Amino acid sequence: MSAEPNPTLQIEHIAELSRAVGEHEALRALREEARSLLDPLVLPNRARHLWKYTNPARFLPASDPTAPVPVAVPEQWRLDDPAAAAALVAAGQIRLVHLSEEARRAGVVVEDLHRGGAADLLGTAVPPTHGVVEAINAAAWRGGVLVRVPRGVTLEEPIRLRLLAGPGGAVAVPRVLVVAEPGSSFEVLEGHTAGETGSLVLGVSEIFVGEDASVRHALIQRWEAGVTGHLTARARVAANGRFQLAVASFGGSLYKADVGVVLAGEGAEAETFGVAMGGDRQHMDHHTEHIHLAGRTRSNLDVRVALTDAARSAYTGMIRIAAGARECEAYQENRNLLLSKEARAESIPELEILNQDVRCSHGATVAPLDPEQLFYLASRGLPHNHALRLIVFGFLDQTLARLPESSRQRLEALVAARLHTE
Repeated sequence: MSAEPNPTLQIEHIAELSRAVGEHEALRALREEARSLLDPLVLPNRARHLWKYTNPARFLPASDPTAPVPVAVPEQWRLDDPAAAAALVAAGQIRLVHLSEEARRAGVVVEDLHRGGAADLLGTAVPPTHGVVEAINAAAWRGGVLVRVPRGVTLEEPIRLRLLAGPGGAVAVPRVLVVAEPGSSFEVLEGHTAGETGSLVLGVSEIFVGEDASVRHALIQRWEAGVTGHLTARARVAANGRFQLAVASFGGSLYKADVGVVLAGEGAEAETFGVAMGGDRQHMDHHTEHIHLAGRTRSNLDVRVALTDAARSAYTGMIRIAAGARECEAYQENRNLLLSKEARAESIPELEILNQDVRCSHGATVAPLDPEQLFYLASRGLPHNHALRLIVFGFLDQTLARLPESSRQRLEALVAARLHTE
């Protein structure tokens, strides 16, 4: 940590916020504990990989995020896609909740996290000590969603969460908590959208995967231009649990994602697949972690980034295998495709292995577009934009193919728009 405090951060209305949203005393105590970590505020040391390419001061709120704010009416929202459950978070509140009859009968819970009975888990996958941004969220979050799927329940349709960034100058501090009880199986689509120039988003998501449970979680960010945002997501997977995280990053002007999985139980498995598409002067920074605490665990990590114009990307990834976590397998890969001479990408994959009874590998590439590929496609009659689109889709397809079809179609449309194709 650096020694230079920043005195501008104000978080002074925790008690009023907690009363306004109807929280019980345990949640208020968690907020106060997080607030104490920020006094005095000390920014991270930028010599460390996690913050080497992005200034943490850019994510500090200019005003008190706990201060009372007027509740704006969100944009009209309709649930056009099939879903087992859905929720909309806007202006610091859950505005709409939907449960299908199947989910209702099964006992699925989608409710306001402020009033949900989750104080025992909140802040244990992403504690306030994780970092400055996470401490701010823990102290000031408003607009939270609790998702809980009971033991043995399988949902055929996904659970859809939509979290809206605020207007210019506003600070959104959402929180998501997903609890998969043992033997359950379901999918969560967490979409972060909207916003405008000057909007700030500091979000945290925690996912708990019980024994023998199976969870697919998609973290999809498509904010409007001008949004600054930081999203942290961490999952903890119990014995024989299976977890897949799909990260899709497209929007905002300055964005940092800090995502990871802790394989805490023997036989747990995790996959993280990321796709990012940057253009104009966007700055994107992704950090991933797979932490193997138990033996016979497996993980796979593949992040792919395509950049146009003067976009910038930074990727840092860590695989850590504990001394007692034997017979583990872990793989990490980051590939970057530069579609213009002005685009830049940095990649730092890392392994920290504390025993020898493992199988691990990692790799990273940063490469410009191959002109021979464009020439080949042009010689077959494809216009330049269509050829470029085909190459980029082929590059990203390994990750896009793992998303649900409806989400994949939306993301492909965003890729096409970024490439200025029809």
